[in-house]
Amino acid sequence: MNEALDRLTATPFEARNFPESPLSVDEIRARGYVLDDLWLPTLVARESALTHNLERFAAWCREREVRLAPHGKTSMAPQLWQRQLDAGAWGITAATVAQARVMDRYGVPHVIVANEVVDPEQALWLARVNRADDRDYYVLVDSDAGFRVLEDAAERAGAEIPVLVEFGVTGGRTGARTADEALALGRAVKESAHLRLAGVEGYEGALPQGRRPEAVAGAVAWLGELTDLVSAMDRAGLFDDVDEIIATAGGSGFPDLAADALADISGTSRPVQRIIRSGAYLTHDHLTYERRSPLRSAADDDPLIPTLTCFARVISVPESGLVLVGAGKRDVPFDEDLPLVLRVRTPGGDWRQPRSTEVFALNDHHLYITDPESSLAVGDVLELGLSHPCTTFDKWQMIPVLDDDDRVVDAVVTLF
Repeated sequence: MNEALDRLTATPFEARNFPESPLSVDEIRARGYVLDDLWLPTLVARESALTHNLERFAAWCREREVRLAPHGKTSMAPQLWQRQLDAGAWGITAATVAQARVMDRYGVPHVIVANEVVDPEQALWLARVNRADDRDYYVLVDSDAGFRVLEDAAERAGAEIPVLVEFGVTGGRTGARTADEALALGRAVKESAHLRLAGVEGYEGALPQGRRPEAVAGAVAWLGELTDLVSAMDRAGLFDDVDEIIATAGGSGFPDLAADALADISGTSRPVQRIIRSGAYLTHDHLTYERRSPLRSAADDDPLIPTLTCFARVISVPESGLVLVGAGKRDVPFDEDLPLVLRVRTPGGDWRQPRSTEVFALNDHHLYITDPESSLAVGDVLELGLSHPCTTFDKWQMIPVLDDDDRVVDAVVTLF
């Protein structure tokens, strides 16, 4: 573990889900807490699932012959970034320069800032970090205006910024909309004295998601355009000044389609570094990515395992069939799906499967459940399955990590 991580785990943080606060990770590891010691509601992560997902996805990337730069914004947890790097990740992806700054502080050597940077001072920071021999922090460009901001910053810093031309989706997020626009930007970067054209980036997650045939076909077609662009830029001599060409795509919904497309790039003048950027694989989930991932349980014999759940207590049954639980929008994600009830335990009792219960609404601190059979009572503890880890981690600064016997063996600090 590096010195920055040592300092992080030794630093006390407010811990609303622990019986004492503030606490450091080192103190939590030494306390011997168990699940029943935690204050509810609490998010938890399962160590066995984390380990499985890290190893399974690393093996999947090796089988597909792609490198991995997982999106660090998913967790914003340096401890987990280090575990991803230790498992073989090439680097970490950021969405903002502020996130990249945290990654630099914790020793991440390769970062893709998968976004346009048009703030002059943030571009200057990016240029300066690239002066270090052990840092390669890449950034996207999709316009002449963005190009000029980066060029000015690199000149001011006396540095070289490695740039990826972004190819976008019509009607979607950032990125040049046509191959001709992308080629023109590539030529401008190639001719710059202060920028280095490193490759091409795209994000198929801006397309309709899911495993419906039309969604898959749309993603495959667009990824083909992206890889054609890489070859066209190479034929135009735009990569003559680099040792390798970076070609990167692949979020958590279609990493298999991206890996297949990137594998089709051939005959280039330089070796191609094929990089996917899936981040949600680390924790998977019970709904969003369990529907989409190529390593979902319905599609793979060794699937990813949902790692995060929330434990919360029934606090009121104000009328027949309606149950209020002490967890809400401050605790669980709700942008893709509402949570689902996995199991329930009465005070002093054993865990059992719920009967005919469904979460139908959330307030800031209340979760609403229909319970037509009156199977839940005040004081019951529920374990909730969750959807979309990107909007789960940001709600918790200290996340207990449990072993399979419900012992708290670690804690993860998030730095959003």
